[in-house]
Amino acid sequence: MRLTLYVVLMGLLLALLSACGGAMGGSKDAAASPVMAEPMPAEAPAGMEDAESDGDFGRPTVTRDFMGMPTGTVAPPPPPPPAGGAPGSTPAVPSEVAVMRGPLLIYTAQFTMSVFEVSASLSQIEDLARELGGFLSKRSDNSITIRVPVQAFDQAIKRIEKLGDVLNRNVTAQDVTEEFRDLEIRLRNSRAVRDRLEQLLAKANKVEESVMVERELERVAGEIERMEGRIKFLKDRAAFSTITVTFQPKRPEETSRGPFRLPVPWLYQLGLSRLLNL
Repeated sequence: MRLTLYVVLMGLLLALLSACGGAMGGSKDAAASPVMAEPMPAEAPAGMEDAESDGDFGRPTVTRDFMGMPTGTVAPPPPPPPAGGAPGSTPAVPSEVAVMRGPLLIYTAQFTMSVFEVSASLSQIEDLARELGGFLSKRSDNSITIRVPVQAFDQAIKRIEKLGDVLNRNVTAQDVTEEFRDLEIRLRNSRAVRDRLEQLLAKANKVEESVMVERELERVAGEIERMEGRIKFLKDRAAFSTITVTFQPKRPEETSRGPFRLPVPWLYQLGLSRLLNL
């Protein structure tokens, strides 16, 4: 009986000692390893990893270390090329931008000349105009007006000056560029107003409205015709230069003057001076 009780007590004591030893061993292991495990970097959401590595959404590329912390940035990628064009190409200029043109000049010239034969000189200038691609504009007994292409204006002046003695010469160049461009803008706007009035006239339901729109449409149409006529006139004057020449016959005393004199006075009585002036 005593032996049995003794065995039971020894078993309980051994069980108690085993439990205490396990608890103390766990606390010693915890105290012996104070360093905590390194935390793993959080995973980036789906789609963000590619954005960080490839620079999507316009973000700079980020380089991370083994701890997941950023170590530096890289310059962002260049912006995408404009739509419809290759990289580095210049964007197309809108068609509404007006192209700058050179000045519009109107050349005119007036001459007063002294010649021996007026009629023959008039015919020579008329032939000159046709030869240079121009035409006769006006002709009278002692005056003539011709029109020549602007490219042949200088050539025509040089050849006219060789026909006689130039008493007066006046050459002008009128710049009508500003007037011409202003007329173009006004004409474009007036045509737009005319188109709008025609649309309103088609939608008019009352007689009074139709009459009012027709009156305004007639006024605008008249302005358009005047501006078109002025533009046509300026273009014509700039394309063909105008040259006017007025001739004066040389007087007899002008033809008799000269450095030559007869050596003997009595030769004048024989009429030799008249023969020399023929």
